Amino acid sequence: MCRNQFLMCVVLCLMTLGALSVEGKAMAEAVGIREQIFCVERGGERIEGRLCLPAEGAQEGKETYPTVILSHGFGGNCDALTGEAARALAREGFAAYAFNFRNPDTRSMINTSVLTEARTLSLVIEGLLEEPFTDRDNLFLLGESQGGFVSSYVAAKSLGQNIRGLVLYYPAFVLQDDARKRNPGYDEEDYEFPETEMALGTLISGTYSRDALSFDIYDLLPSYPGDVLIVHGTKDRLVPLSYSERALNAFPHAELMTVPGAGHGFYGTRDFPDVLDATIEFLKKQIAGGEAP
Repeated sequence: MCRNQFLMCVVLCLMTLGALSVEGKAMAEAVGIREQIFCVERGGERIEGRLCLPAEGAQEGKETYPTVILSHGFGGNCDALTGEAARALAREGFAAYAFNFRNPDTRSMINTSVLTEARTLSLVIEGLLEEPFTDRDNLFLLGESQGGFVSSYVAAKSLGQNIRGLVLYYPAFVLQDDARKRNPGYDEEDYEFPETEMALGTLISGTYSRDALSFDIYDLLPSYPGDVLIVHGTKDRLVPLSYSERALNAFPHAELMTVPGAGHGFYGTRDFPDVLDATIEFLKKQIAGGEAP
């Protein structure tokens, strides 16, 4: 991305998202990181998000940083991840980019599916690989819920190319079974998906279920050769722990951290600092482990 394009992209992002609040800037400065609105222009799309970097001079002599791309869950936005995880990663020497799968000014999911989100994430990866702060040998994906499903799909379909490691918070591997329940006749030859349907109280299009049911995620997971950390609450009712236990056996190299008593999502809870510590330890272990897969 040339300098003029980058500057124009930043201006457009500021118009859409609004500038960081004084409080947000003060918080970022207080913890010794740099946080900025950032967008990726790729494939005719402008993808908006927030970028957290280590403070200038925090790692003297370094121009690139191991980079983590954070993908939010169904109906969410980049702020949920940026609030704690991205800043924590930046304090530990990572570049962390949390982006929006869709326009953050609307909660509409009508034109989205796991495949449209996979394309968006792929564009983000392509874009960040061209940025000067990205260590191309140490690029990681971190996804929560549906973002974990999409991150797994992209890592597996790319055969691990450029993806050094994968972190999944309560990944929504249940979403394909949920789509089957909404469309019990989907495997019939003449079946037509409805124009719209409801999922988690949100209006979606039939394309969402059609795309979700066009493959089996568990058939793809063995294709990713890198290491995977899965974190899941034992009391998750939205995505039962059994789905991550099955993924643990499907990935060639995976470990599962359970959070006793936790439900679906544990941001702001007393458990999350331990989750962050485990995440950072996992990522640093990958960096210290030698050549990328």
